[in-house]
Amino acid sequence: MTESIFFFVFAGLAVLATGFMIYTKNVIHAAYGLALVLLCLAALYVLLNAEFLAVVQIFMYAGGVVVLLVFGIMLTNRNRKGPPMTGHRQVLLSSLIGLGLFAILLKVTLGEELQWTERVIEQDQTKEVGILFLTDHLLAFELIALLLLMALVGAVFLAKKSSENG
Repeated sequence: MTESIFFFVFAGLAVLATGFMIYTKNVIHAAYGLALVLLCLAALYVLLNAEFLAVVQIFMYAGGVVVLLVFGIMLTNRNRKGPPMTGHRQVLLSSLIGLGLFAILLKVTLGEELQWTERVIEQDQTKEVGILFLTDHLLAFELIALLLLMALVGAVFLAKKSSENG
């Protein structure tokens, strides 16, 4: 019963934050709305006993992507008269298309014979993923780390070069 209450709280909060994110005109506020949506999704992953996905969701998306998005917005803001604003166009048409797609998804989902089964997970998923990263998939793990390091060095080089020009 408690899990159902938490599910509806986090799902409702995610829907409200998504609506806020879509309809706000301030881009920074939209980024904060995106962060709240991603945190609510992480909470839903915890309710589904997918702790590893929840941690990845928080670190990579809510922590990394949203911070990068906010920095990108703040550093590329050329309009110094106020906060960066978006121009909403055809809100009614896009809302109708979104509601239509949601209705199709709901019809297909409810038309299926879904059977919910509860499966008990006996092993620690996070430990299992960590062991796989450091044994069977070590080469891929190290290559991704090297790629991220090269991207970081390239970003520092480009930032230094652009600051020398400006």
